[in-house]
Amino acid sequence: MRKKMPSWMNVSMNNGKRLKSFLMGFAPSKYSSFIFMLFFLGGFLYAFLDPVRAQSTFYGGFFLNELTAQIFPPSEFSFQYLLNQFVFFLGKTSWGIFFNNLMVSLECIFSGFLIIPIILIDLFGFLGSVFYLLIMKWGIVKGVFLFAGSFHLIFEVLAAILVIDAFISFYGTIINSVRKKSLKTFTGGVLNKFVPLMLRIIILLFIAALLEVFWSTWWVYILTHPYIPWIDFYIGVYSCVY
Repeated sequence: MRKKMPSWMNVSMNNGKRLKSFLMGFAPSKYSSFIFMLFFLGGFLYAFLDPVRAQSTFYGGFFLNELTAQIFPPSEFSFQYLLNQFVFFLGKTSWGIFFNNLMVSLECIFSGFLIIPIILIDLFGFLGSVFYLLIMKWGIVKGVFLFAGSFHLIFEVLAAILVIDAFISFYGTIINSVRKKSLKTFTGGVLNKFVPLMLRIIILLFIAALLEVFWSTWWVYILTHPYIPWIDFYIGVYSCVY
């Protein structure tokens, strides 16, 4: 008897399940998510109680400092100009941010103790403080718009939360394998849990770096300066200083 070929509907459903499973893999553990909320709210409360000290403690970057962009529209367009602008200048900047964040993430995962000053305080706590200070500086509506519209933060924070999960996964696997005296337990845990987490962290950091350069910088600029279209900004931007 001939086997029944799968229908297009079944193929579509299977692909949908794979996509859902892939996306669900980016969801952090509830414990790491709770840690993020705890330090974010702690940073917010810190800025609420002492905004002057909070602003001196956390460097606000382009959120709190004056973002100055030098924009020089090209006299003529060419493929070489676009290549230099979007690949060798803006693309190189994105790559530098991605590579730096990836190295910091690896240091946090394998050292463990760096998670506290770099992720919990300088990222989660920083974001909570900056969120409050933005509201104080620009008002509730504009402050929320500035913060929420900087989409790179979503991916950066999610990657940082997964870094905590990766740290727990890696050293939890080591402890478990030592208890069982099994190398197979270690390799299985690394390949099945730790490596997929690392791949997701890399993807998130890469997207975050692209969005920070190709979206969030423009977003903050147009909300704090006269409006300029996205394409005009990135075609002519020469440098951003804050």
